[in-house]
Amino acid sequence: MPWSELVEEIRGGNQESVALLYSAVSDSARAQLFRSIDPQAVEDHVQEILMIVLAAIRSGELRDARCLMGFVRTVTRRQAAVHIRQAIVSRRRMVSMESAEPASPSNESPEARLDSRQRVAAVKEMLEKLCERDRDILIRFYYEEQDSESICREMNLTPTQFRQYKSRALVKCCGLTDHTRPTRSDRIHSTRPLRIA
Repeated sequence: MPWSELVEEIRGGNQESVALLYSAVSDSARAQLFRSIDPQAVEDHVQEILMIVLAAIRSGELRDARCLMGFVRTVTRRQAAVHIRQAIVSRRRMVSMESAEPASPSNESPEARLDSRQRVAAVKEMLEKLCERDRDILIRFYYEEQDSESICREMNLTPTQFRQYKSRALVKCCGLTDHTRPTRSDRIHSTRPLRIA
């Protein structure tokens, strides 16, 4: 089917055409993304590229339907560039976290110092096992104490996506440790202040 026909059918609300578009976007984008980004992040980026392309088609931003695949390649290059920039920033943050290990007070016992070092090492190891996006969200929100609005703006996320990714990342972290995730009733009865996302 010609790209112009596919675009017109999508604008007309045909869901089968959306599936055809996904197949075309997926084939084109995957080949480009696998060369430049972390393979674990490819599926997330393919979904984001599809959403961007669909929004451009439906809003009329894509003026010449014959250029559909060129547009897909451009969006894919931009997504890869965003991923690479985020990876660089994330690595810098990990280095700054490593250099910012809390200094142990001189009167602290050797056992307490060892316990503190082990906890820091466990957190680093746990963060390294997360995908780049999840690690970036947790570091920005909990370690750097950035507000959710600026994180959403810089990472191109909606508030709902931010909350979902943050929540899933915390669940993954609990899965990587022996700790169980606090239930809603635990959080309600806790004396610690709540942090609102």
